[in-house]
This record gives sequence, C-alpha cells and structure tokens, in this order.
Amino acid sequence: MQPTGPVADRVDGEERKQLVKSAGVIGIATFSSRILGFIRDIVLARLFGASAAADAFFVAYRIPSLLRELFVFSPASACLVL
Repeated sequence: MQPTGPVADRVDGEERKQLVKSAGVIGIATFSSRILGFIRDIVLARLFGASAAADAFFVAYRIPSLLRELFVFSPASACLVL
C-alpha cells in the first residue's frame, strides 16, 4: 500500500530504502538477542539444574534490573533529578 497525499511527496525511494534497512538491522539484532538468551538459559540449566544455587543466581541476576527499574524508569526518578 503506497502512501498518498503529502506523505507520498516526502517519502522518496532513498528514505524508504534506509527505513527498510534500519528495520532489518533492528529485526536481526532482536532475533540474535533472543537466540543468545535461549542459549544462556540452556547453559545455566545445564550448570545449575534445579537447585538452591540456581535460585540464588537468578535472584542476584535480577537485583540490578530491579534497581534500574526503580530509579531510572519509574516516576520516582523525577524526584532525584535536580
């Protein structure tokens, strides 16, 4: 479906190619991240299995993400900015 009207005038062939290329790079990066995360989970399951050590690892792995969510991505972060 081709854009019509004023949008069609602003979107030329080079811009469209760049957009498709950028979208492809993001898609490949996302796919690679998912595959690497799956491999990471397989390796961790092989190393730890279902044990208390695995639970401790996953809790320790989650703490930095929790802190980032609390202090960077939350509305409370607006209070910390001077």
